[in-house]
Amino acid sequence: MPMNRRDFLFFKTVGERRVAEISCERLFMRVVDTQRVNASSDESGDQWGREPPAVFDAPSADQLFADLERELRGADVVRVVDRSWLAASDLRPRLEAVLDAVRAQGVRVESE
Repeated sequence: MPMNRRDFLFFKTVGERRVAEISCERLFMRVVDTQRVNASSDESGDQWGREPPAVFDAPSADQLFADLERELRGADVVRVVDRSWLAASDLRPRLEAVLDAVRAQGVRVESE
């Protein structure tokens, strides 16, 4: 399933610059959903012969962040919004790694 960037990533043009805005709140929810769907698809039916849960074609968190990095490389500026959603999760180091990678490509990163 391709990344649905409308969940947390928005692109707009300001002058001649392509600006990407990341909502940390929506990114957090997307990662939690991805983990929940992937965890439930790993379960199998029980010994009483019930059907196993439905299998969804959802990206892993690793795929989600790889897709995010790929998408952000096309931006001139990345704005990170609602960083407070990163405080109590392992999301912060993963997002920071993506932001460091795009900074190395010349993308300017801003926080709101």
